[in-house]
Amino acid sequence: MKPFPIIISSPSGGGKTTVVQHVLRRDKTLCRVITATTRDPRDGEKDGKDYYFWTEKQFLSAVKKGHMLEWAQVHAHYYGIPKKSVDGLIKKGLYPVLVIDVQGARTVSKKYPQAVKIFIMPPSLKVLKERIAARKDHTQNIALRLKTAKQELKEIGAYHYAVLNDDLKQAVCDTIAVIRAEKLSTARRAKNLKLSKVI
Repeated sequence: MKPFPIIISSPSGGGKTTVVQHVLRRDKTLCRVITATTRDPRDGEKDGKDYYFWTEKQFLSAVKKGHMLEWAQVHAHYYGIPKKSVDGLIKKGLYPVLVIDVQGARTVSKKYPQAVKIFIMPPSLKVLKERIAARKDHTQNIALRLKTAKQELKEIGAYHYAVLNDDLKQAVCDTIAVIRAEKLSTARRAKNLKLSKVI
């Protein structure tokens, strides 16, 4: 079966990055697609591992050359996915995992209709605010991110699955269960299934 992209979204502070990190450790057929951004690195983030940290000039040059699968300006910074990142993984037989916002998910799913979309839900806006504040990150505006989160939560219906991230261990297990179920889907495996008559 040909690998398909796995799109995972959540509002900022929803826990998508943490959930994905745990999922990737448990399923080696998955590989995270690295996003390019013009924002500054947060503590502990490394270029080429967490993100490609580009200058605005580098980013806009890639856009102009048509090298980006999708891109957008979010919270005063640019984010986007280099085209070769997804196709390169599929050719290697790996399932690309895209950790992107709802706008990016909308664009990517049009280009890859076979993609499965998973939304990681925070328990509440109150908890979401607490998580964002706990980061002590000088690059983010909490009020702006909460406003954006409310808009993003309205997009849940556009996703195939919604995973509640109230308990991290359970959220990771639920996300893995979704991916395993999709890999076993008869619709995806139809070409490989050989059905015989039952006597």
